[in-house]
Amino acid sequence: MSVVFTPEEKDELVELAKTLANDEVTSVTAYGSKVAGYSRPDSDYDIIVTSKNFGGRVRYKYVYTPIRASALIVRDELFLSDAKRASLGEFVSGRLLNIYLPLLNAGFTREAEIESKKRVIAEAIYELSSQNGEFAQDIIIPLDYFLFDKLHKRASIYPPVVYSYVKTYTCPSALENRASSLDGFREAAKLLAAQGFFEMQGDRVRLVSEKLRSRAFARLLAIFNLTTRGVRQYAVHGYAGRVGLSVVKDEALSKVRRLQQKTEPPVELLRPKELLMLDEGLVVAKTTDMIQTLAGRASFSTYTHQTKTLGEVYSTAKLVTIKGNGEVSYVFKHFADIRSMKWALLNVWAPGMKFSMSPQARMHREYNATRKMRGSGVKTPMILGAAIDDRVLVKEFVEGKLLSKLIGHILKGTFTDLTCVKSYGRDLGIMHRMGFALGDAKAENIVVKGDQLYFTDLEQAHEDGDQAWDIAEFLYYAGKLSLKEDALRVVADAFLEGYVGSNGNENISKALASKYVNPFRALVTPQVMKAIRGSLESHSGRS
Repeated sequence: MSVVFTPEEKDELVELAKTLANDEVTSVTAYGSKVAGYSRPDSDYDIIVTSKNFGGRVRYKYVYTPIRASALIVRDELFLSDAKRASLGEFVSGRLLNIYLPLLNAGFTREAEIESKKRVIAEAIYELSSQNGEFAQDIIIPLDYFLFDKLHKRASIYPPVVYSYVKTYTCPSALENRASSLDGFREAAKLLAAQGFFEMQGDRVRLVSEKLRSRAFARLLAIFNLTTRGVRQYAVHGYAGRVGLSVVKDEALSKVRRLQQKTEPPVELLRPKELLMLDEGLVVAKTTDMIQTLAGRASFSTYTHQTKTLGEVYSTAKLVTIKGNGEVSYVFKHFADIRSMKWALLNVWAPGMKFSMSPQARMHREYNATRKMRGSGVKTPMILGAAIDDRVLVKEFVEGKLLSKLIGHILKGTFTDLTCVKSYGRDLGIMHRMGFALGDAKAENIVVKGDQLYFTDLEQAHEDGDQAWDIAEFLYYAGKLSLKEDALRVVADAFLEGYVGSNGNENISKALASKYVNPFRALVTPQVMKAIRGSLESHSGRS
């Protein structure tokens, strides 16, 4: 422990507890500054006293003799109820979030701590999964997050506790204090993981898609109550009603004065979401936080940034250029942008397809496909991170030429090298062989850099999608509003030749179905349509 009480101190505090609870004491637990290691010479001893038959239910008592102490006395059943269900607004159990020292009946206090931390974990997981949907399965949650996220929420409701939290995690015993708290979270997380609520990887928690949708997760939500309202009661009704307004005022003013000593809060307490992790990239809450972080990585002490839309008018990708003593550029993809409504329109335009409209699901698809495709040899931009509150994914900016522009030059006869088209067919075939379908396979989404092709838009890419649609969409969209049927046949042949080489012709045969033709009839002339279908047939393997 940060401070080891002498046997005399322990005995004196236990005896004091017995006098306060009429000798019917179940447990005595010390907490606060003397336990955490930041006390002053005149600091009180802080103790929680539980009693089976305490008539006052919950009471605060200040004692000045024979020892100066602040005692929170609570009936046993209310102590456990506050731990399990926040029935007292965490007025008591919230003190077990941080390091404590059991003086009598450690097992009873430990039981309450674990029950409380199971609920804290459940609440945090519920919030992350609700806010991030399918993308929640990409987020790695360290045990520290559950601690500091909870402390952050409590501090935002009742600011005077900030002093205690800051001192606990910045004083010389900070690392020990943190380890002690995380020990309880570790045990609580293991108990929940054993029930199938999530998976543990060392001291990290990870949700998986199957469990997010399973009955186990539904049971998790049913077992624990959300306590935002309860924590508010801690700040107003519970605290003031049980202690008295004069005590609240004096203690709050004291803590505010101490906080003015300019101790810098740990970043985890200020921005707990920055503790969250991804397998690739970092996590922040807001887009502005991401820009600031990227500017810091570039060693810009001062900076400005500019934003412009990338690609078509309905694109949600923006090029963000940060300028300091140099400049760096990144792609910020905004999945909650109103322009994402294009997917709803496409569901009407192509009724045989099912485009995802959920920002969280599309963000997950982009992240997941980007990593898995690159792992199979297909080029994708590196992921820098996610601003999860704004539903923004940040990726490396790959500077090159759009495949659609090169195809345009081929159709005009000003460019004759078909290597990039054939390479796209090959890479799309690799994707399909992996089990992925792009969903949005237009040439506008491919950047050609030297002899490399980068897949830059993967928000509709997922396993078990319609792979034949990818082939049809690329070819027919390339031929929209064009009269160059001969040139388009050459483009189609190069693309399909590359595809057959990496994934055979089964999907090409499927792409001849009328359901893939119908959405494009208004965009493609009959002559171009005939040329494209002729190329499909010649590469389909049909006799």
